[in-house]
Amino acid sequence: MEAVMTEKQTSGELLVNGDFATGDFTGWSLWDGVYMSVVPNEGGHVAVLKPVPYNIGQWLGQLVVRDRSDGDYAVGFWLRTSDAYGNPVPGVTRKVTSVMSIHPYDDLGIGYTFHFPSVATSSWRKYTWKFSVKGRLNQGFSFSFLNERKRPDGSLALPEGTQGYEMVMVPNEGQEPETLNEPDDDNCSVAIRNATIFKA
Repeated sequence: MEAVMTEKQTSGELLVNGDFATGDFTGWSLWDGVYMSVVPNEGGHVAVLKPVPYNIGQWLGQLVVRDRSDGDYAVGFWLRTSDAYGNPVPGVTRKVTSVMSIHPYDDLGIGYTFHFPSVATSSWRKYTWKFSVKGRLNQGFSFSFLNERKRPDGSLALPEGTQGYEMVMVPNEGQEPETLNEPDDDNCSVAIRNATIFKA
């Protein structure tokens, strides 16, 4: 079960501890702490996700329940390859699965799953996506990171409870990295910092 925050504010940051400033996973839920850690790095903290077998179902996530969900949103985070201490690993690229699902608690429509394609290299890269919600009330926004190794059939790993949701592909607000076509080293860990879901 993911950590749940009921959000009544009309705008602003929705995630708790998205920058991992507490030095731990306060505000977040994780399936198995053996594969994840928060470490000090470059004057702050980063979350390090180790690679796991595709059938483990390991994830790092947070669920925000909003009473009023209409509006414009921005989702984002910084990403790079990492060793166990958050330091960059040069010479490899790692494709990372990050997804956000909107759960239709208001029963006014279907659920949606947004797939945010991203690639980690040895340099920090910021990813940002924007989307809008119209005509909806109470909904849950769950944001998850997965670092599973490649599945034999090449299918995308999705969080549990999203079966039947409509898949939405949202373009990155910045220039798409050329590394999306580079080989994927699924033995590499990744570091994440400054995750955000911001309501404009």
